[in-house]
Amino acid sequence: MDVTANWTRDTKWRQGCVLPAAACHALGLLHHATPESTCVVVIGHDCDVAHPDAAAEPDVEVIVGRWLPRGDGNFYWAKAPRTLHLDFRWHGVSRVVELGATAKEKIPKHALGRFVPDDTYELDAASLEILRSWLAARYQRAAFPDRFVALLSGSKLDRRLTKLMAPVGACVTCVYFDVSPATEISAESRQPYLLRMVLAYAAGQDPEAVLSRMEVLEDAVETLFADSYFNAATERWTGIELLGCVVISEDDLTVAQARKLTPWRLEHLTLRDAAAGVVH
Repeated sequence: MDVTANWTRDTKWRQGCVLPAAACHALGLLHHATPESTCVVVIGHDCDVAHPDAAAEPDVEVIVGRWLPRGDGNFYWAKAPRTLHLDFRWHGVSRVVELGATAKEKIPKHALGRFVPDDTYELDAASLEILRSWLAARYQRAAFPDRFVALLSGSKLDRRLTKLMAPVGACVTCVYFDVSPATEISAESRQPYLLRMVLAYAAGQDPEAVLSRMEVLEDAVETLFADSYFNAATERWTGIELLGCVVISEDDLTVAQARKLTPWRLEHLTLRDAAAGVVH
């Protein structure tokens, strides 16, 4: 029987659905490193998934991920374009899935149509929106000047900053950079890049406790940049000058403010990469 011929817009398959274990095995979709913890999630857009014309939309796109015992804060909130950690609800408890951007697969609808989603797993609306943002972010990352990125990586500040944020990473929803100038500065120039940072966070159920932790992070970030780029003897910044680091609740960050800032992902795209057509 041609299951695709009976594929209608009423199909139960939608973005964020989890494939049952039987489907993963039958379709040969197992995680390369830990097959026993495989979790395959539908990532195709709902309109494409539900499209009944097999000639126009013959496949359903998925990511072959895996369940983890716990999540890593730096991979929540779509901050890292290559890896995402999401919380699913399973029989009333939270389970963490890890998705990798390069682990995409396409399943023919005639093959997927033999199965139904594992409805013991639920992805709430907020988490589904994070999944969508993460999928889009891979193709929307802003490019920073090559030398600015080189200064961050050369001093390993990017890695140290990532490590610094890890303990509160699940609270930090986005890291914004405002870099000036937005063009290249020659290595011979003594002019530093001027940087303003904004750390947006989710206040959660205990806003005061989260704010307290974020303020500690704010101070630690400013110290990290000063230790890396400020020369106390000459009282001058070299390479990058941090003009300030501000923490702000998502609820207080306006759309107008966010539009003036550029999200800094935990893995970067430089102007050179962008010009060469490199996608990280």
